Amino acid sequence: MLVGRAAERAVVAAVLDAARAGRCRTVCFEGPAGAGKTTLLAAAATAADGFRCVRTTGVQAELELGHAGLLELLTPLRGLVPGLPAPQRRSLAAALGWAEGSPAGDRFLVAVATMTLLARAAEDAPVLVLVDDVQWVDRESVRAVAFAARRLQHDRVAFVLARRPPESTDDELADLPRHQLRGLELAAAAELLGPSVAPPVAETLVATTGGNPLALVQAVGSLTPEQRRGSAPLPEVLPVGERTDAARLLAGLGSGARRAVVLTALSAGTEAGPIVSALLAAGEDPDAALGEAERAGALVLGPGTADFAHPLLRSAVLGSVPPEARREAHAGLAAALADDPDRAVRHRARAVLGTDEVLAGRLEELAARERLRRGFAAASELQEQAARLHVSGAATAAARALAVEDAFLAGDPRRVRTSAAQLLAGSAPPGARGRALLCLGTLEHYAGSVPAAPGLLREAASCSTGSVRLRALTELGVAAYRLADRAAVTEVADEITATADRSDPEQAMLADYAHAHALAFAGDWSGARPLALRAFDLLEREPLLRDEPRYLMVALLAAGWADDVRLLDGVLDRRLAAARAAGALGVLPPVLSLIAGGAQFASEHRLAYAAAGESVELGGELGYVADVATSCELLAWEEAARGRHREAAAALARARDLGDRAGVTPRAVHLHLVDAFTALCRGDLARVVLVLERQIAADGGRLPRGEYELSVAPDLVEAYLGLGRRDDAVALAARHAALHRDSPVPDIRGHVERLTGLLADDDAASDAAFERAHDAHTSGAVPVEAARTRLLHGARLRRAGRRVAARHQLERAVEAFDALGLDGWTRRARDELATTGQRARRGPAAGDELTSQETRVALLVAQGMTNRDIAAALFLSPKTVEHHLTSILRKRGLRSRAAVAAQFARQAT
Repeated sequence: MLVGRAAERAVVAAVLDAARAGRCRTVCFEGPAGAGKTTLLAAAATAADGFRCVRTTGVQAELELGHAGLLELLTPLRGLVPGLPAPQRRSLAAALGWAEGSPAGDRFLVAVATMTLLARAAEDAPVLVLVDDVQWVDRESVRAVAFAARRLQHDRVAFVLARRPPESTDDELADLPRHQLRGLELAAAAELLGPSVAPPVAETLVATTGGNPLALVQAVGSLTPEQRRGSAPLPEVLPVGERTDAARLLAGLGSGARRAVVLTALSAGTEAGPIVSALLAAGEDPDAALGEAERAGALVLGPGTADFAHPLLRSAVLGSVPPEARREAHAGLAAALADDPDRAVRHRARAVLGTDEVLAGRLEELAARERLRRGFAAASELQEQAARLHVSGAATAAARALAVEDAFLAGDPRRVRTSAAQLLAGSAPPGARGRALLCLGTLEHYAGSVPAAPGLLREAASCSTGSVRLRALTELGVAAYRLADRAAVTEVADEITATADRSDPEQAMLADYAHAHALAFAGDWSGARPLALRAFDLLEREPLLRDEPRYLMVALLAAGWADDVRLLDGVLDRRLAAARAAGALGVLPPVLSLIAGGAQFASEHRLAYAAAGESVELGGELGYVADVATSCELLAWEEAARGRHREAAAALARARDLGDRAGVTPRAVHLHLVDAFTALCRGDLARVVLVLERQIAADGGRLPRGEYELSVAPDLVEAYLGLGRRDDAVALAARHAALHRDSPVPDIRGHVERLTGLLADDDAASDAAFERAHDAHTSGAVPVEAARTRLLHGARLRRAGRRVAARHQLERAVEAFDALGLDGWTRRARDELATTGQRARRGPAAGDELTSQETRVALLVAQGMTNRDIAAALFLSPKTVEHHLTSILRKRGLRSRAAVAAQFARQAT
């Protein structure tokens, strides 16, 4: 019975109503044992009229079974699996045991397939996903459900989850909407307790139990009629709590019924056969034992099944049973499962004290099978069990090294660190130490502190040989590059060259790539080019390397070190499509970040916006830190240029937070420049001055790669003028001109002349300087700067009363900004044009700018992809893609898909 909980009922109703209207919503109820979470989920199912309900409940005994929760959740939808994209279909079917073999592609493809399957089901009827006791659901299943909840946006799917409060910060559900379950208020508690409980007694019980519904029921059940009426004093200590309840339940049962309850608690699933066999082997009467447990309200029996009357009872029993009784029950179940050797091995492992090499070997066989199914969390747990059973130290270390690697692949940082610490604390062989250190170093590099990574990776390389050493050195080179440590990059390249077996194409490619990287980083582009070309040739020529997702970034950078991005024509699209089809989410965030940076540098701002946004989204799913920080900076710039100032501020704040966590903020010059640019876009000129003056003091106001001194002058002079600080503007412009008047770079000369035109006292001199600036920008490579120069020139002409001349410059500025997709600057130029009396063609209104995800969809529409193909490529649902396309048509004033394709075709790659 659900009493009270009006607020929670309203939350559930809102989630269901949104799903009915085609807006996916999620809520996760959190509360202690007995708070009523299971009852609340049952009420949600009852309220979901017209919904197709799929559900799973976490079982502590099944926590180590990879994808067990997902199997229960998705089995009702199995008939829709054939309609999934082929890679997703194969991966999901193999992971859930519906097909032979290992899942295709990346481990995250199972999560993508889960999302797609739920979206397909919702095309027929709204879907309600119920997950109870999330804390006991296996990690792979939780990740898949959380991924679907985050990525489904415009689908008729509702997620209602329930769990106890998480015990660590490593939380798959951290960014999903949560609702804390508090204790019942007095009125609701009194209704639950019933009329036999006097109001003063009810008030005391609520104060004692905190209003916990289960504790209230336990407490009132222990009272005499006189105590309930208030005519007799209450006991000093009330017998409440899940363990107290379980202990009282077990104490009231006979030995056979107690044994039946313990066996049921330790069984995976609800099959009664093994429980009956174990009871017979122990000399008990199964019918009598199970019957007594059922009459006591502990178990619910069905044809061939036995389960607990309430999920809470299982964990309560497990928490109250002494270790020797647990081992005895596990041994009984192992013997009863002789015809199911895999399940029997799991129980035998928990029944054994001491070592057992044969059993350890069997556990490692199970772990290998879980690994093939991408059940890395389950494999890690099995490897840990095997490590405890091995006799030899070397075998223990090898098993634990695999446990660390599996935990790393499962995305479980806490287990990685715990298992690695156990391994490194002993006298493990160098090879095992190297593998554990490689995982720790890589974890720090991508999801922790970048400065902490090189030491771990260096030690990993020193402990290792062969491919593990090469992997550690390659990772070390990337970390050194991220930390701008040129000496370390060169040293690592030399070690890779000395280590690599050049008869192996993969190792030869990595050696050439690392050497090219070091030379390019040191400025020796002529030396880098032939090595980079050779690495790129191996990547394209060798079948095993040609579309290997792990080397997508290497191919991208090799083209860069070769100083020839034309190498990527057709190659980048093909490799990117292959990585997407494989669901290789792990490689995409850094690659997309690099694409966004390159596109922004090349003034392909729609592509930059799309790639940066996707990198942030997918990197967040993976827990990446440094790569997402960079992408957030790029995204903040693009959001600000579109006039989406709130979104820009959020992206900038996240970039700063992630940079701090990664330990790279002190080196993040680009972060400060983006800070200034976003402030300029929103008109916060004081912030522009504060940030850029600080940069000039720190490094002479150079660009992130150190191209030239006082590169920040154009923005800072503009801010000085806006704040009425003309003398400061004139002084800075003079310093900038003295340094760069004869620069070989056209856009830098354009900046010099722009500032001269802005500050000239004479209109004729101003015009002449601006015309020289326009000429310089014509030969330049940064159209946004050319457009800004025309905007400033037009504004100067308008203030001088020369409206016709101003319109000419401003119209060209509007066209240029519009072509770049920078709506905020387009509006600024249109507003300036309107003050001349000229009405420009109406563009998107404020608030109607495309989002990054909408831009992604538009670019793929321009490539001729269908909605379903776009959905598969972007890890979205077709309904979300359809919604975005409708939004694009409305915001852009277009009438057809073909019109979208035409408008975005130029930057579709």
